[in-house]
Amino acid sequence: MRPDPRADGLDSVATRLQQMFETLGRREKDVAREILRDYPISALTTVASLADRSGVSTATVLRLVQRLGLEGYGEFQEAIKGDLNRLLHSPSDRLSAFQATEDKASPFLQRMLERSAGNLTRSFDGVVDADFRQVVETLADPKRRIYCIGGRYSHHIIGLLVDYLGVLRDGVQMVSGQPDVWSRYLLEVDARSVVIVADIRRYQRTVQRFCRLAAERGASVVALSDPWAEPGDFGAEHLFRLPTASPSLMDSYAVPLVFVEALVGALAERLGPALKARLAECEAMDCIETDLRRAWPGTGKQEE
Repeated sequence: MRPDPRADGLDSVATRLQQMFETLGRREKDVAREILRDYPISALTTVASLADRSGVSTATVLRLVQRLGLEGYGEFQEAIKGDLNRLLHSPSDRLSAFQATEDKASPFLQRMLERSAGNLTRSFDGVVDADFRQVVETLADPKRRIYCIGGRYSHHIIGLLVDYLGVLRDGVQMVSGQPDVWSRYLLEVDARSVVIVADIRRYQRTVQRFCRLAAERGASVVALSDPWAEPGDFGAEHLFRLPTASPSLMDSYAVPLVFVEALVGALAERLGPALKARLAECEAMDCIETDLRRAWPGTGKQEE
């Protein structure tokens, strides 16, 4: 039996709908699409209004609510409001809830590792894999220029991605500096560009705006985010909603980090023998750099 999703305090109605989407009937899918269109705002309405916007009967809406494991539309609305509260809460707010509800019977490290392992296991499905393989094919195209940008807490993951991708191929750029100067990157963006963004709640608005403007200029936007994100938040062609639940008061970046490592590994595998000469050249340059550092340690002047 599948565990009750409500047992995970950071799981959401949107996540459950996404996981069960392919098992829904045609009319139920219409309701699910309407709920996910601008979640959670799109779900904060009456049953009659949601049914009307979805083009279905109220009975279909209530049937979907029941399939979510919720007892009536009132409980559905409470679940939506809970998701909205978690989205808006600051770390200090979450600390109070965390201290009040977290089970401390087992060691913290054990709880952290078990939650991370569960997040990783839940991350894979056929839809995610199909999109993942398509993104890898896009990144393997040498005609594509790649721009990478991260939010206030996720920029370190993007920095790692830029370093790794730069080893594998040319044309990889980190969007850095103050948001006021990001327009110079946008001037370069066109239909041959790929923007990879990592950002989770509380989303950085300047990052979202950059991505949407890049999409308007024709770029393909690949977003790594959390279960609450929607494609329109980033103008994303591909959105990977990755679990970030954690026994800590802070969100976990374990799954996004592994996802980035998987992108790099899959791209290296895709490039195959063509990558071998590039890596050999990089290694030769590393040796030259080491020799230079040995000759001019620290000060930049040759040793006497």
